[in-house]
Amino acid sequence: MPQILVQRFFDQLVGVNPDDKRLGYQIRAGVQNPERKLLEVEAKAQKLRAAGAQAKAQFTEFAQAHLHDEVADELVRRLHNIEQVMASVFDAGAGFYALLDQLSAKAVTVNKLDPLISKVPWLANDLLRLVNQPQYRSRSPSGAMVKDIKTALRFIGVESLQQILPVYAMRRMLPHSTDPFTALKNRLWEYSLAVAIAAKCLAQHSAEHPYNAFCVGLFHTLGHAVVTRNYLRTYQQVRQTQLLQARESRDTQLTDALDNLEPDASFLCESMHEFAAVLSADITSRWQLQVLPLCQTLDQLAEGVGFAGCSPLAKLVQQAQTYVQWQELQRRQLISEAETKAWFSAVQLNSESINLLANTNLKRLGIEN
Repeated sequence: MPQILVQRFFDQLVGVNPDDKRLGYQIRAGVQNPERKLLEVEAKAQKLRAAGAQAKAQFTEFAQAHLHDEVADELVRRLHNIEQVMASVFDAGAGFYALLDQLSAKAVTVNKLDPLISKVPWLANDLLRLVNQPQYRSRSPSGAMVKDIKTALRFIGVESLQQILPVYAMRRMLPHSTDPFTALKNRLWEYSLAVAIAAKCLAQHSAEHPYNAFCVGLFHTLGHAVVTRNYLRTYQQVRQTQLLQARESRDTQLTDALDNLEPDASFLCESMHEFAAVLSADITSRWQLQVLPLCQTLDQLAEGVGFAGCSPLAKLVQQAQTYVQWQELQRRQLISEAETKAWFSAVQLNSESINLLANTNLKRLGIEN
């Protein structure tokens, strides 16, 4: 049941129409089928050419399915190439990853963070821009603009930095555009942030480090962002190639069908299911963190060992994921009481934790101004 409910959540996140036929996803690891030909789609629709609108609709469905055969092959090839995957993600820099580690240490001070942040230009600029907003400028006796990073860090404080720094990086790692799924970028960001805040909240009432829980909750959707970006790019490239081939062969029916096709939400969801969790772990393993157990925890979530086989931190993040996903399904009236009870029971989410999360704002960072 949990897997069905998770799929239901991501279906609504991406925007899958439950009335549409789902495109299946078969992993072929780039192996081409020698019997498959570009125009086989025409053979399937040949007997329907005279049937008007119904034939056109069915031909378009065939064209979309055939297009996704090639998209699947190319997408598997891309996502299995970790170097190509890393090239598709914003690189925050080695200095930033050292900062993530430092913030996980037991004794963190502004003096230790200052030299590290100074080595990450994009982050230093973002933080200076932040402290020169009104809520921070008011802390300065003169109200003058803050120009050095050390002063900026003292205004912000270590506890706030433990949320701000991961958030700034994750925001840059999201796709710039998710068209035609226009709402997906914001929905994915809101989900990531909500899980991070929920995980941090649960950690504050456990033996786990709240910062560690926040980071795992935030970056667990990194793979979803990578799959989305690569699927959309792959789809457009393969579609363009097929369009050129159809035009060269002067196949107007196939040309018209391909011209009107758009990326498929169900295929994107299936691709997320196949690759996202593993990619989140693989990408963060390249950050070479020594203290923050980010990769190790994401790896457990990707392995699917089940709730009982996970570390305390991984269990806590699963509880946060479940609550946030349930909250959205409940808001949309897509989950029953029986399903809720079974889902919460599967991750040992008790009434005390549920009440705690229900009284927590999962949409905004709890940063002191």
